[in-house]
This record gives sequence, structure tokens and C-alpha cells, in this order.
Amino acid sequence: MIRRLGYVELYVKDLERAKHFYVDVLGFLVAEETREQLYLRAVEEFDHYTLILTKNEWAGMGHFGLRLEKEEDLEELARQHQAWEIPHRRVPVGHFPGMGEMLWVKEPSGHPIAFYHDLKQAHSFTIEDREGALPMRHTHLFRGIPPLRIDHMNLRVHDVDQALTYWRDRLHFSVSEYVVRDGYTFAAWTRRAPGTHDVALVSSTGPSFHHVAYIVEGPHAIIRTADLLADAGYQEMIEYGPGRHGLSNALFLYIRDPDGNRMEIYTGDYVRDLDAQPIRWTWEEYDRRGRLWWGPAYPERFLETQPVCEKWPNV
Repeated sequence: MIRRLGYVELYVKDLERAKHFYVDVLGFLVAEETREQLYLRAVEEFDHYTLILTKNEWAGMGHFGLRLEKEEDLEELARQHQAWEIPHRRVPVGHFPGMGEMLWVKEPSGHPIAFYHDLKQAHSFTIEDREGALPMRHTHLFRGIPPLRIDHMNLRVHDVDQALTYWRDRLHFSVSEYVVRDGYTFAAWTRRAPGTHDVALVSSTGPSFHHVAYIVEGPHAIIRTADLLADAGYQEMIEYGPGRHGLSNALFLYIRDPDGNRMEIYTGDYVRDLDAQPIRWTWEEYDRRGRLWWGPAYPERFLETQPVCEKWPNV
């Protein structure tokens, strides 16, 4: 029923400052723009956008979207959430630019989700017309890293085992890897696409947002990101890395935008069948080699999280 992570909405305090950072420096493409919002996509994406920046009094996560296999799945999901007594609301076509009908949900751990199927595509696929060429065939116009496509997001929840009741048992997300600490699940990496994760769930004091990740083209792009930020005067926005995760095997660089929202620049994780047995880490193994296979030790601020919207959706 659920195919993949579709998009993420981040709150920013200064939209013009955010546009300079994400578009002029990192290289995201502008799909739509209003006085209150920027709709962005990475350079290899077919969807009209995967990142929404919304002007707000505080920074953090507004919500995120999960794409469904077909339109009829909205009705089935609404029935299921009604049976599970989970707040939800149907939202008509066009609430966001190019967006079809949505189902808004506040999942049990407290994070706002939009389920959807239809989203306008960025290209017409009429290859005879240059404007209809594949999205990656405009390299002469790209700048920044550039980011290629959205990959995953990392959420903090009060109880990972309870969260898995929703994500694994009800929504049928596969668990690729998980960490056990003192007899309970400290973290779980869940997915509907065959990469290592679409949504990571990590134990914390309550619902919050840690990061969204975008894939880049290989290890050289990780270094290029650091160079770009330093050269553009954003050296302090480089938070952690470069390094390699033991869990997921990916190379990473964590950065912050000017409002403190964290993004992982990410490449090189593995692809594995969804029905494969998950990989189990003890806390000791994860703390020693899972979070960091090699690279600099993480700073204390890396453990900080950003708030999530508590009032959205209005259900």
C-alpha cells in the first residue's frame, strides 16, 4: 500500500535566507514559490517537489508525506485509522500545489503524516522537446552539490516498541536493522523501499525531528558539500562528519540550515529485499561501531532534536 517517503516540510524563520542556503548554495531546484512557502526538488527527482520550506515563528518539522501505490488506498487507510481510533482527516485535491487528495494523520507517537498518491510530475516525458528531457539531463544548469533525491528521515519517539506497532505491524514497514538496549528496542530503521530505511525511529523523551537525508553522487559529493559550505561562509553549519555508518554502511555528512534544521548528505547504503531478516545490534555494538564505523566523534549538539508541529493536522 505504501511505496516510499515522498516529501518533508520544514519550518524556517527567514524564507529568503533559507532560499539562498538551499537553492544558491546546495543546489535544490525551485518548483513553486509563494510569500510563505518554497517547494523544492533535487535534480534527479520526477516529483514536482520533495522539500517544502514554510515560513514560521520557530524552526522544526511541519509534517512529512508518504506516497501510496494507488488512489483507492486512501479510502482503505481512512477505514483502518478509524478502526485503530487514530485521528485522521481527508483533505481535497490542491491543498498543496499539484497535490491530489490526501489523508492527514497524527500517528500514535505524535508525528504528522500526509498519505497521498497523486503529485504533479516535473517533466512532460516528451523527449523530442528539450524541456521534456529526463530531469538528470540538465546538468549544464545544475549548481551546488547538487542533491540527487530524497532518501529518508529520522524521527524521535518516546517508545520505539510501541511505535513499531504502528509502523511495522499496521503499516507493514520492513525493519532493516535495529538496536536493543536494556531489553527494549532503542532504535529501528524501517522501510517500504528496498534501501536501508525510509523512516528511522529512535528513542527519546517524546516526538521530535532529527534529520532528513538526501542522496548525493558518491563520496566526492560529500567532500564537495563541505567545501561549498565553507567557501560560502557556512563552515559552522557543518555539524558532524564526513564519516561512515556501520549500520546502513552509508557515507555521511550532517549539516544544519541557518535555522538549525538538520540534513544528512548521504551516499552508499545497501539495497536488500524487504522480507529479509533484520540485522540486530546490541547497544554496545551500535555505540562502538554502528553509529560510526570511522570518522570524527559526534559532537554533543548532534544529539539535539527539533520540534514537530503539534497542531497539524487539524483533525
